[in-house]
Amino acid sequence: MREGLKRPVKTVKMAVIPDIHTTTIMKEIVREHQLRPIVLRFHLDKPRSDFEKKGLDAHYLMHDLTWDMLQSLKEQYRILEEIDYEVAELEYLLLPIEQDLDILEVMLKIKAPSVLPFDEHDDGTKININIGEFFKGVIYHNQQIQDLHDEVSEAYRWFNAHFEMIYEKESWIDEQLWEDVNQIYHHYLEAQVDIVSLDRDQEEFKEALSQVIELQDRYNDYGQVLFASFNALQARSEECYRRTEIVNKGLDELHKNLK
Repeated sequence: MREGLKRPVKTVKMAVIPDIHTTTIMKEIVREHQLRPIVLRFHLDKPRSDFEKKGLDAHYLMHDLTWDMLQSLKEQYRILEEIDYEVAELEYLLLPIEQDLDILEVMLKIKAPSVLPFDEHDDGTKININIGEFFKGVIYHNQQIQDLHDEVSEAYRWFNAHFEMIYEKESWIDEQLWEDVNQIYHHYLEAQVDIVSLDRDQEEFKEALSQVIELQDRYNDYGQVLFASFNALQARSEECYRRTEIVNKGLDELHKNLK
């Protein structure tokens, strides 16, 4: 080789072989759940500690409890919808009873004619009331109110017990379950579960949880309005039944006087 010239250096690309002692073997496991799929990754080269098992069991249990609550809230909301329909129907049936009572009370001189929505153009108006059908209607309405009262009482018991529990515990998920999961974060270096995947899965669970809480809020609002509507219907109905008893006595007196 001539002086002053250097042999060119040959560049060789070499594959990097990872150290088998530091390689992490990851496996993604999907647990199908009715609320949402639970997707977690695990370091299979690590053992599972007791704190981690307890934390993951808590994570799974949160899904179970939230799914169960979702089904309960949906069912109770459906019951409120049925009650709402029945309240509206009984309000509708009460209107002609009230109108007939106004007329009968004027006829029996229990009330002055001024209670009727008539004017001078209605002087020749003839009004026919089938007394037998009137009393049948009142009896039917009263029976329907009693039956509905049982339904409303049962719905209110669940409603009241649920929100008493929420008031005391703030959630159907016990605070200890969150703490059990947090133990995994506190000892993440020892955990078999990949902490990033657990954090993502918990955030997705919280989104599903918030949707159930929104349903709970709608159920609460609906229940408050509906129970108040039923109470108003019941008070209005009781007033009609009381008036009906007075009218019945008046008709008996009228019948005696006509003999």
